[in-house]
Amino acid sequence: MKRRTLLSLLRSLITILLLALVFYKAGLFSVDGRSVLLNMLNSASLFYLTLSVLVQFALNFSSSFKWWMLLLSRNVKISLWRIWAYYLIGQFYNLILPTSMGGDFFRIHELRRYTGRGAEAVASVFVERYTGMVMLVVLALGAIFVNLSQFNRFLINSSLAAFFGIVMIIGWMILYQGPFNFIQAHVSRSLPFLTPIFEKIGRFQAAVQEYRNDGYAIIWAFINSAIFYLLAILNVWLSAKAFDPDISIKAALIATPVILLLMNLPISIGGIGLMEFAFTFTFDLIGVGSALGFSTALVIRIKLFMDAGIGAACLTFVARRHSITQEIDDLKT
Repeated sequence: MKRRTLLSLLRSLITILLLALVFYKAGLFSVDGRSVLLNMLNSASLFYLTLSVLVQFALNFSSSFKWWMLLLSRNVKISLWRIWAYYLIGQFYNLILPTSMGGDFFRIHELRRYTGRGAEAVASVFVERYTGMVMLVVLALGAIFVNLSQFNRFLINSSLAAFFGIVMIIGWMILYQGPFNFIQAHVSRSLPFLTPIFEKIGRFQAAVQEYRNDGYAIIWAFINSAIFYLLAILNVWLSAKAFDPDISIKAALIATPVILLLMNLPISIGGIGLMEFAFTFTFDLIGVGSALGFSTALVIRIKLFMDAGIGAACLTFVARRHSITQEIDDLKT
């Protein structure tokens, strides 16, 4: 408990420091800096802001569709509307909980409760997340390599190395049975009370293995991931273009993978401050300015609040007291 408290305090401190750094980089501690930022916000283009909201909707739909396709490949019957609602509700929990994994836990819980297939629920969310992580690492690596003079920074390089290592370790531990079987065989003998936990992990791993053996599902998952990141680039570009009509799509193409890489670092509470830092830091590196980065982050933060609000509204409509399998059994009797 003491360790958890210290970790929470550390993340709180990092969040405050990140926000202070963002405000400094955006010029909010000076009168002139605040004036520049206010003029930028006041002159925002409603047209591009509206387009960016529509792209944000497409982003959520793209992720929901990817998850739904993965479930269909395992013959898990569920409507795309419900999956979309679960995804948005997950956004709501990501906002109100101190960890970005809160939404994933909700998605797994509700899908397991609705379908009665717990292993498939965990596996589908894992594969949806994991394929996205792999695609992000590839895109970030490409952006850094092509723009090495701008992105050759310790923070970026260390973040990329950490994510690459995590992707490799997770893939080795989950996608291959050897490490798990080795750990299970040695630990279960000395700690038999952990056997039920290993059995659950084994069912989850078996469900993931089914995806691994289904090349069609994995290919489509990566295609959907590529579409998602293209939409993410468009989202950043349109959000920034609302304040600076001269910003090029190339700048967004270069900056977005690095921004998303930094945003996934688990160092702040609910990502507060981290997203704003990622935008101001990266926009400054590519030469378009910290103020524009902060304004763009502000717009995207507002859109995330909108997503969470829609998710909260959906919560009432998709809540179920029983799983669908239990309801079918009740009808039979």
